[in-house]
Amino acid sequence: MNQATLSSRQNRISSVQKTSVRTIESIRSISRSLLGNSPVCIVTNREPIVYTENQDFKRPAGGVSQALHALLERMGGIWIAAKDSSGPDTLMVPSGKGPGYLLERVNIPSSLKKPFYDGYSNGTLWPLFHGNRDQFFHDPGEFIQYDRVNQIFAKKVMDTFRKERPGLVWIHDYQLTRVAHWIRRESTENTLPPLAFFCHIPWPNPADFMLLPEWQSVLEGLLSHDIIGFQTPLHLDLFLKTVSTLLPEAAILQNNVIRWNGRPIHVAVMPVGIDPQYFRRMADQKENHDAAISFLEKEGIPSNIPFVISVDRMDYTKGLIERIEILDRFFTIYPAWKEKISFVQIAVPTRSGQKMYKKYQSNLRDRITSFNQKWMTPNWRPLYSVETTLPQTQLAALYKMSSGALITSTNDGMNLVAQEFLSCQGNGSGVLFLSRHTGSAFMLRDAVQIDPFHPVFSARQLNTGLSDSVGKRIQRNKILLRQIEQMNLYGWVYRLFENL
Repeated sequence: MNQATLSSRQNRISSVQKTSVRTIESIRSISRSLLGNSPVCIVTNREPIVYTENQDFKRPAGGVSQALHALLERMGGIWIAAKDSSGPDTLMVPSGKGPGYLLERVNIPSSLKKPFYDGYSNGTLWPLFHGNRDQFFHDPGEFIQYDRVNQIFAKKVMDTFRKERPGLVWIHDYQLTRVAHWIRRESTENTLPPLAFFCHIPWPNPADFMLLPEWQSVLEGLLSHDIIGFQTPLHLDLFLKTVSTLLPEAAILQNNVIRWNGRPIHVAVMPVGIDPQYFRRMADQKENHDAAISFLEKEGIPSNIPFVISVDRMDYTKGLIERIEILDRFFTIYPAWKEKISFVQIAVPTRSGQKMYKKYQSNLRDRITSFNQKWMTPNWRPLYSVETTLPQTQLAALYKMSSGALITSTNDGMNLVAQEFLSCQGNGSGVLFLSRHTGSAFMLRDAVQIDPFHPVFSARQLNTGLSDSVGKRIQRNKILLRQIEQMNLYGWVYRLFENL
């Protein structure tokens, strides 16, 4: 990029900085300034909608995909994702909140799906990036299939160059680390749009990353982007340390710029956010409140006992077994809380086809049964564990009704449940008990922080937070909510544009 073009872009960004960057209108403004009428192209493994037999769209659970869906339906653009439901390969996803977007669905051969997703993505990269060496499994053949799927995604992206001419390609997460490599290798375009990557999960320390036999291919795949975004300063620092340790030919310049293969790569912290007003509106709607009451009644959760809620996938990184230990210590040290508080855990099984996950989930269920048998009384159960996916509307009302949210992740890129809970609480007094091992803990430092690796400390934090005066809890939530509003969904996208 020549100096005149760079100066022009900086001037346009500066003009937008003078206005609010917290709304969709400000994002549309900066998008027009930087990209003109060219659309943004988002690339994820997971598709943002489920196409049903009656030609309708359902929104699956999942914080990240739904955050991006909320953005693109308001802004317009293109979304490329693996096809996981029926219907045509190309869909126009309508929206009552904006122009909607074009969804291009990638057909992954059935022979590649399992080694790509269950194998290399979630059996190799996922545990390694989360620091779980015990769960790390490596099959050399699976990387070949993983790379092949990334190549198929790249071809789909290149097809959009000929049809839609996107002004920016934004690739997401650990399943797609090699897409940009294949785009640069196989594209016949004279000029490519900026290629950005966002890592939603933690970045590992160099020693763990080196356990990956294909570390060079993964690292060079990431360095094929123009921009790489991370959730926290810690993840960014670990990535730069990995690059400087393993690729000495790459130069680390000022302002977190890497020069590699004659190209500058901008590395930035850009924590993902949500739309707080959207969740607050859902939490306040009477029909959602009524649906939440029906759910509690169906599960036998009494209305006269306050509850603390947890919402997770049944994954070992969410610290669900550690949570049981914390609650056991809580009732042991503070028996006065017996019959005065319950915990409601909505934990949906995930990746149950993998032996390791199946074993973990079975172990968790046994722990829950033993814990309840130890502590329950004829009129009270300490922990209700529900394995049902609930719609966001129902969850929003449950967040508002609860006396707290307990997040026990052992290593989490961000954790949007923390932000959703606080947004739904509004001016409420529910307490956020937040694991210090989440990206959200970097942003929400005023939350009552716990540590799943230290159950006694965490139990004491539970007691302190629940014992605080209503006024103190409300004041804390006001501070936290202001932080969420400042780092919202649109601020996340703004920080991406800022680095273009």
